[in-house]
Amino acid sequence: MAKESQLLAVMPQLDLHEGTSVMFRFEKHGEALEGFVIRHHGNIYAYLNLCPHASEPIIDGTQSAFNSDKRYIVCREHFAMFNPETGVCVSGPCPIADLYRLPVIVQGDMIFIST
Repeated sequence: MAKESQLLAVMPQLDLHEGTSVMFRFEKHGEALEGFVIRHHGNIYAYLNLCPHASEPIIDGTQSAFNSDKRYIVCREHFAMFNPETGVCVSGPCPIADLYRLPVIVQGDMIFIST
């Protein structure tokens, strides 16, 4: 029997401002993982905090996931850039791997991810 996904409360949506990111921790299948949420063009997206190129974190602590002009998510280790809306790699050492997107659910004033 497949295990049902669960909702993890990440943060109040009003605390996630345009062009910002917030890292969070969660557990899936007994494994401790990190993710991050972003607000881009008014929409909220979440990704696993792991660069597909070398399995390094995209962000570390309070560091922003965005590049300086807030157009792309950038890996601070290898400078790969990803489309914030899709996680697709657009530049750098990741032509065959994209970010792993986490399902986002906004209920009331809270941001949740489905784990």
